[in-house]
Amino acid sequence: MVIESSEPFIKIKNVFYTHWNQETPTLKDLSLEIQPNTINVLVGPGGSGKSTLCSLFNGEIPHLLGGKLEGTVFVGGQNTNDLAVKNISQLVGHMLQDPESMFATLYVEDEIAFGPENLLIDAQEIKTSVNSLLELIQLQPQRNNLVWNLSGGQIQKLGLAVILAMHPKMVVLDEPTANLDPSATRSVHELILELRNQGMTILLVTRELDDFILSAADQLLVLDEGKIIANGNVQQVLKEFGSEMLTRLGIWLPETVEIGIALRDRFKVNLDRIPITVQETLHVLNQENLLRINLKLEQERSANRTLLPLSNPLISARNLEFTYNNGFKALNDVSFDIFPGEMLAIVGRNGAGKSTLAKLMVGLLKPQIGNLSLFDKPAAKWKVESLSEKIALVFQNPEHQFLTDTAFDEIAYSLLSRGVDDPNEVRKQVEDWMTRLDLLDFQKIHPFALSAGKKRRLGVATMLVCNPVVLLVDEPTYGQDKEMTQNLMALMESIRKLGVTVVMITHDMRLVQEYASRVLVMADGKILYEGEPSNLFCSEELLESANLRPTLLQELLKQYEDEGGCVCCSISTTDDFLNALEYSLASEDQYVN
Repeated sequence: MVIESSEPFIKIKNVFYTHWNQETPTLKDLSLEIQPNTINVLVGPGGSGKSTLCSLFNGEIPHLLGGKLEGTVFVGGQNTNDLAVKNISQLVGHMLQDPESMFATLYVEDEIAFGPENLLIDAQEIKTSVNSLLELIQLQPQRNNLVWNLSGGQIQKLGLAVILAMHPKMVVLDEPTANLDPSATRSVHELILELRNQGMTILLVTRELDDFILSAADQLLVLDEGKIIANGNVQQVLKEFGSEMLTRLGIWLPETVEIGIALRDRFKVNLDRIPITVQETLHVLNQENLLRINLKLEQERSANRTLLPLSNPLISARNLEFTYNNGFKALNDVSFDIFPGEMLAIVGRNGAGKSTLAKLMVGLLKPQIGNLSLFDKPAAKWKVESLSEKIALVFQNPEHQFLTDTAFDEIAYSLLSRGVDDPNEVRKQVEDWMTRLDLLDFQKIHPFALSAGKKRRLGVATMLVCNPVVLLVDEPTYGQDKEMTQNLMALMESIRKLGVTVVMITHDMRLVQEYASRVLVMADGKILYEGEPSNLFCSEELLESANLRPTLLQELLKQYEDEGGCVCCSISTTDDFLNALEYSLASEDQYVN
């Protein structure tokens, strides 16, 4: 519940903001209030202005980013126009969508200490704070590591610690759980709850709305085309705008919420509140006598999930080991095969060795112990340039592979580097891929100026334009809203049907559940499991060992069966569940309007 206050901590009124290099405003007549000591969750489709809005709170707009700002922004009762950025930073800390761009030093512990040192905080107090935060983010062993040697998930954790070290009254977290494994994501959300309980104000911008943080939130804000179209307590917004959020806006909501809204809209169930947790969903199903039905589908959805007949593997590893110069053993006795035309997911906790494995497969690293065969040739005999014609890697951070000054040129460079120099052919292929990935309107924009989601899609385009045999994508859907995720995965599925093998390194268990034909689970440099996703979700011990969590849908199905129901079909999406419920009701003549 929102804590009442005579004065909101944040008050934004009638704000218009136009970026310095644009003609139309990104934020349009935007007004909102945030009360102190509350958790506020901001969601919206890609390109709706979420990151721009975040930059209002700590004075980046207008003091650092320029552009044209109209309207008023009050923080702690003070107009940000009248405050220096260094003073606002002690009121509001902002963790950027790309935390690496925040870093100013070389080493992990120095990065956490940097902000407090600039505020002239006592040295012993800084030391105590650094130790405490390293423990909190579980990076004690990496305290003396170079920041650029951290994994993507570790960079996210360090970015959060850097902000907390300044002891602000409010923190703005722009996608803080991107690249974090599911258990680490839950830990961050639990930390957010604890910070609120300690008196801090939180604004969380997230694509990963889970049941925990949604249940704990005091206010849900929905942004679309630069305007707040809905705000208020979570139940109010879900009841009034939930359907629109799922359909028109393409916002990711927990699977339980998707099911709850469908029960109301499609099954005409009268709901006092939209269920958020698994238990709340089971309660609704029980009340409507829907809990002990034998679920079955009229037609099993199998075409996309059936494994192709196994042929000779494209990539084969036996007893691989790899140790970095600092002594960290990233891979330990790793063996696996990757076959033509499959969609393979590689999952596991942060630091499990997934990115190291990817670098070995594309030739950026060479095996130290064991055998790695790439396209019928030992990895050691491949040159990176030749190997890149067979296997393409989209980095976890796409910025690390951008080379040119415009999005158009970035894709064109991939063609030019392979000898495609006919200007008409280059333009045709570039525009084709930009159209497929909804980037055509941004072809003249510098790659670094794109949103995180557009950078990800641009990185995918630069690789797909080269027609690889294997496409390896590190966190393919990072920064994507629901609609673009579905479009991107439909594209992946279409190229898979053409014979391209897709390997995705991901923490998104919904992605694994809905799309992967096979999954490799890694922990501590070892492969714990290799097989079908359905078997992974059945093993609580395996999930725990790899810092993974079942999806809400999988939790619901398990408890559905525990309550006496029977799941007689393969269910991997909420649509599967709802279709099975509808078909089973109709076939048993139990459906009541």
